[in-house]
Amino acid sequence: MKNLLIAFLMILTVPAFAQKALSSDIKQVKVFKRNAEVMRSLKTQVNSGKQELVLTGISTSINPSSLQIRFKNASSILLSAKYEPNHILAKSNNPKIDALKLQSEDLNDELSWVVDQKNGLLGMEEVLKKNQDLGGQSGFTPAQVMELSNKYRTKYLEIRKELKGVLKEEKALKQKIAGIQGQLNEMKARFNKPSGTIVLQLSAPRSESLNIECTYTVNNAGWNPLYDIRSNGISSDVKLSYKANIFQNTGQDWNEVDVTVSTGNPTQNNSRPILNPLYVRMMTNYLKDKKKGETASASMKNMAMEFDRKSPMASGYEHNAQISENQLNVEFEIQKRQTILSDGKKNLLALKAYELPTHYVYHTVPKLCNGAFLLAKVTDWSKYNLVSGQANIFFEGAFVGTTQINPEITADTMLLSLGRDNGIVVERKPIEEFMDKKAIGSNKKETLGYKLIVKNKKSMPIEIEILDQIPVSQNNQIEVSLDEKGLADYNKNIGKLLWTAKISSRESWEDQFVYTVKYPKNNAVAGLK
Repeated sequence: MKNLLIAFLMILTVPAFAQKALSSDIKQVKVFKRNAEVMRSLKTQVNSGKQELVLTGISTSINPSSLQIRFKNASSILLSAKYEPNHILAKSNNPKIDALKLQSEDLNDELSWVVDQKNGLLGMEEVLKKNQDLGGQSGFTPAQVMELSNKYRTKYLEIRKELKGVLKEEKALKQKIAGIQGQLNEMKARFNKPSGTIVLQLSAPRSESLNIECTYTVNNAGWNPLYDIRSNGISSDVKLSYKANIFQNTGQDWNEVDVTVSTGNPTQNNSRPILNPLYVRMMTNYLKDKKKGETASASMKNMAMEFDRKSPMASGYEHNAQISENQLNVEFEIQKRQTILSDGKKNLLALKAYELPTHYVYHTVPKLCNGAFLLAKVTDWSKYNLVSGQANIFFEGAFVGTTQINPEITADTMLLSLGRDNGIVVERKPIEEFMDKKAIGSNKKETLGYKLIVKNKKSMPIEIEILDQIPVSQNNQIEVSLDEKGLADYNKNIGKLLWTAKISSRESWEDQFVYTVKYPKNNAVAGLK
């Protein structure tokens, strides 16, 4: 009976599936803005019947819900697939790590010998110090005392000299050992990382060769866009170099893999918004006394409706990415295989280069600044598949600065500021004859006028936009009227005055505007100028 029970327990302990551990290689990686999709492949021989394949060396940054398994040209049926963490840290047999360990051991042996020498010299020094007092001892003549003193001095200096060299050697060895230990720690962190396994349960009707593709997404990876915007001068179009800073710290190096950069984001909320009914109701008493917030004033609007930008020039990057666009995002397939280590460092890859149709115009706001800024107006930019990111700007070979490209704006034209041009001088002068205040009954009228002057000191003609403003009233007791606007286009809603002028080389342009503000004379009014 006892033997039968033991046999029964042995049968229970036999696994239902034959298990086989396999290694696989990363072949393709699709990098999203915040995440990456990894594709592994392997080839193995399976036997007829049910069995279990264990794929080892899987990143612990995996999203288990994203796991997909595909069998190529096989009759085997996949029964289940799951990710399991491996809590046992596997030791990596890395020749570089082993070499560093040997070097560290040799240096530690050398350091031990140096420390022994140091201790011996310190002991000799201590003995000399304890036996240096001969003044109270009898039997020594003055000549003998002098001779012993000289010998003591000579020996002491020999010990100190040798000890100084030993201490210097000890310090150097400790620094070398610390450096090697730092390298060891860094390499162990890279190669001796925890990993998991993917367990596949399958049923094979017959023995066959099985090609397996395993796809899943991982965290701790992504990319950031970086742009170089370059212009050789106002007679040439802007050249835009589109690059990707790829990073990953998944615990697995991506060695010689096909890389695709995608603008998609699998972690975003993909649930459509639900609009619930809006019910109107009477407000409770405690809400009636609640102070209402004020809306933003029109003066806070960006009257130029522009983005302060700057611009860059042709780079040495090789743009070897092929673009494919699907329903939801754009993908750049890098034509050459890449190696991206799991160290969190950025790897810069060139995606694409564009030549953007550009119109150059100068822009000035003399009320705020007496300088003129060169703008590059890029039209039809939305077709270039850009994403929000930083851009380095270069103009005529010089670095101008950085800007932020925001393709989510709805404007047809993207404005890039290429910097200030000192060859254009701008002035805004009050016109004294219009600077007048009058009291009319219970009201006061204040008239203000300004002359605008632009001098083109350059050797070529320019086109320039001059932007100014008059106040906008939000109080029916305050009336603002534009008496003279010159050649400006006037936007009454925001008080915007815009001139567009073409100025020949070494020539000047002038215009003026006058406005009047009427308000109760017993009230103080702000924002007149």
